[in-house]
Amino acid sequence: MPPQHSYLSSGSGVNLALLRETVRRYLLDCISRVEGRSKALVIEKSLIGVLGLVAEFSALKERGIEKMFPLDAGPLPPSCPPSVIYLVRPDPRRVAFIAEQIKAHEAEASGHDHYIFFTPRQTLVCEAALQEQGVFGNCTIGEFHLNFVPMDSDIMSMELPASFSDYHIHGDSSSIFYTAHALMQIQKIFGVIPRLVGKGEGAMKVKDILLQKRKELGTPITVHPAIESLIIIDRAVDLITPLCSQLTYEGFIDELFGIANNLVELPVSIAELQPNGKPVKVELNSGDKLYAEIRDMNFSGVGILLSHRAKILSREYEERKDAKTVKQIKQFTSKLKRLQDEQASLRMHTDLAEGVMKTANDDDFLSGLRCEQAFLSTVDTDKSSEYIEECICRKEPILKVLRLMCLQSLTNGGLKPKIYDFYRREITQTYGHQWVLTLDQLEKVGLLKLQERNTYPQVKKSMRLVLEDDEKIEADISSKYSGYAPLSVRLVQSLTKPGSMDRSLEETLRLLPGPSFEEKQELPPGFKPRGMDGGDGSGGHKPTTMVLFVGGVTYAEVSAIRFLAKNDGRHYVIGTTSMINGSTLLRSCFRELVQKRDTIRGDGNNRR
Repeated sequence: MPPQHSYLSSGSGVNLALLRETVRRYLLDCISRVEGRSKALVIEKSLIGVLGLVAEFSALKERGIEKMFPLDAGPLPPSCPPSVIYLVRPDPRRVAFIAEQIKAHEAEASGHDHYIFFTPRQTLVCEAALQEQGVFGNCTIGEFHLNFVPMDSDIMSMELPASFSDYHIHGDSSSIFYTAHALMQIQKIFGVIPRLVGKGEGAMKVKDILLQKRKELGTPITVHPAIESLIIIDRAVDLITPLCSQLTYEGFIDELFGIANNLVELPVSIAELQPNGKPVKVELNSGDKLYAEIRDMNFSGVGILLSHRAKILSREYEERKDAKTVKQIKQFTSKLKRLQDEQASLRMHTDLAEGVMKTANDDDFLSGLRCEQAFLSTVDTDKSSEYIEECICRKEPILKVLRLMCLQSLTNGGLKPKIYDFYRREITQTYGHQWVLTLDQLEKVGLLKLQERNTYPQVKKSMRLVLEDDEKIEADISSKYSGYAPLSVRLVQSLTKPGSMDRSLEETLRLLPGPSFEEKQELPPGFKPRGMDGGDGSGGHKPTTMVLFVGGVTYAEVSAIRFLAKNDGRHYVIGTTSMINGSTLLRSCFRELVQKRDTIRGDGNNRR
């Protein structure tokens, strides 16, 4: 495996480099099955970055790929090689683009051969679309099993950004099936997971399909189990957390600039454009040691650490002045490459942190943060928010307004009819009547609703969601949100140990949406997961818990789980259908409406 991906092999109790190699092999096998020495790879745009995480272009080139094109409407360039390989999600809209290009080649009698690989699965809907377009018999169809993709040593994502809205708004359970299939792949690589526990309707369905698929497998899985337990959480169980502003360094970067497939595109205010006129993109993962150290910190402490690192680096560079002998010069030269890499990383993160700091110190951001914290503390949640009113009057980005409205609704058991009607009227008058449909979509998924029984205060108290003592906050997962402990991660804390479903926890779980479950999978005779001998790592190995978010997870939640890993005597590995934040979650709920309007007015250029 290339050394640049060595960071995947340690840190979570399971070697995710094995998963990357499995996905890479699937991709290369698909390309190798296509005949011909000269091939073109036409990729759905959302998959380009994902493939960059599992395969390098040199490996594709060795298997005949000469050109790569993003899938779009219109014909392919005349220079397109004769064997055309399409790699797409099973979406009829993508099929229409492909059919158009196949027909164009047929009209030219160009002799091109076409191969379509749907990922992660081929669907009857797409087959029907190909037949409707009249090209079903003119192409070869296959599947590329792209399931979980390793993002770092302790996190893997399916990169299905619409999974939450597809299931909870449109009733499309495809992502549930894909997730269960991805878990089967994990079990084939890392062994059967003996304990399954979770919360939420989507989580229950994933578990049921997973157990059914194992029954249908036929041959037993004989890999020694590396994962002791699996906790599955439906995003709908905790919609509050993603709406809160992430205050970790990594979460802040995602909120402001957007992280996609471990890459962040830097604005010109931080980095000048490249010579080709394109923005600079920076890779963010634990391969960068400085980033690994600061990414999970509350942003307030990042500047101090960067300053400290700069002083250490400066002292190390000063050693060159003391290098008098050949041996001393050689010793300094041997670490010069490391120092240069660390200096480049420090410079980049200092510039990035300064860009983030401008927002963190902005009065309006701080006012919004105080509004969030007031809602989380259940202060004046049953009244019209002056700050939300001000945001609407100033025509602030609509997503900012909607995030705060939804947060108020969720922490208050819904909005009073008078308040909801007031917000609704103000939004339509300021932003346009087209946003009525958006509000309806948010109601459908439960992000907005009229007031009913409010269970949040009880959950807040029993799960200790809001802390006010600074010393306690520093020693708790609530440090990732400056006082708010993510409900999802509190659930992970509570559900981690076997037999944790006691009466008080069951009572709290009943206050949250969806069913709860705890089941065991039978292991082959003589098999026992690593770490189960001591249960807390006392047997020589730390146990490993996998946490799966169905509907997406935020970077700050990931940071909170990493905090648990440092303090709970166990490893955690995180799986998710996608990486999200509050704005991307909301946007996914009305993406079709937005596509019809072409753009979200007033949303700026970032994810927020």
